[in-house]
Amino acid sequence: MLTGNLIRYRIYKDTVRPRYITRQQASGYLKVCRQLIDLFRTHQGKTRSELYVSLQEIEGKRTDYNIFRGLAKLLEEKAEFCPIQDIDYPELRQQIFLHAQKYYPIVLKPDLIHSATREKILHYIATETDVSCEEMDSLFYGDLPENHVLVSFENGYSAESLLKRYNLALAQGLLYRAVRLKILLSGDYRVVFQYIKLARLIHWVKPIRQSGFEIVLNGSASLFRNTQRYGIRMANFLPGLLLASDWSMEADIETDEGVKKFYLNSNCGLTSHYRSPAEFDSQIEKKFFEKFSRKNRGWSIEREGTIIDLGDTVFIPDFVFRHAGGRTTFLEIVGFWTEEYLKKKMEKIRQAKCKNLMLAVNSQLNCSRQDFKEDVIFYRTGIPIGKVIERLEKIKS
Repeated sequence: MLTGNLIRYRIYKDTVRPRYITRQQASGYLKVCRQLIDLFRTHQGKTRSELYVSLQEIEGKRTDYNIFRGLAKLLEEKAEFCPIQDIDYPELRQQIFLHAQKYYPIVLKPDLIHSATREKILHYIATETDVSCEEMDSLFYGDLPENHVLVSFENGYSAESLLKRYNLALAQGLLYRAVRLKILLSGDYRVVFQYIKLARLIHWVKPIRQSGFEIVLNGSASLFRNTQRYGIRMANFLPGLLLASDWSMEADIETDEGVKKFYLNSNCGLTSHYRSPAEFDSQIEKKFFEKFSRKNRGWSIEREGTIIDLGDTVFIPDFVFRHAGGRTTFLEIVGFWTEEYLKKKMEKIRQAKCKNLMLAVNSQLNCSRQDFKEDVIFYRTGIPIGKVIERLEKIKS
């Protein structure tokens, strides 16, 4: 992501908005992106300081240096820098200094009294160590970051995707100083909460009649004195939210002019670089959904169609069945397990206290009906539709 000094934004009345690169500006910056990508590729094997010198030469007297440096920063994240050799550099320096003490004083210009120069000392030391004179000079401070060598540049960017990534990074940067984040979410609950959990964000959930759920995330500026780490977590969450299909977001951002509103929604045009999850977690789930949906059974079926708030976490059943008469039933599939996984899963289910919850459990697991207090449907190669409908009919009646 971008550092705070590279975040470009504009404040208008009570709102704040990133200064995105627009479509009108894109053609010019696509050339800059290609130039930067080529520069990183050609600098493999060279030091970080050499790369920075080349970047400064290209930057020249650009007035949009913040954009240029921001694009370069994103590319640098794809670059791997390492010391030129895998050795103990502090130990090498200590050896060199100890050897050099024999020849003090060391001067820049030799005379009749003082003849020891830096070049001569390095030559003498090379004869007493396993390091050649040429290597010694380059290795002396080889562990400093500016002397690290660019060993690989695994660039996944095209010029176009780099521009998109830059615009997203600007939006992420505003969230470094978020006081609060409110999201209205109408679907894709599991993927959003997966990234809330990965980012370790504090959240509250409230259902909204006929339109999904409201999720409130406390931001860094409202919680801690040292807010940088939590602010980065908030920024890391945003690409996960972009994977959802129907949402809107309202963030309170602390700025030099007070707290301002930052708005985004699912039509914002930003592109996530996170991988979209598969629609179904397994073929078992996919086949069951497709088979159930083929006929009109009096119940509609939704994939992960609700959130059950458990306070410190949430429970999202695999499927939700809704009857025209207003009844709702949930189905959770337990298809694989470790002892710890099964324990946490059952704790969540029991904490949810759902009256209309069915469990479908793989019969090959090392457990029996006695291990469950809940209503259980065992399956082997596929979830039996007949047993599911049988239980749904009991609920309907």
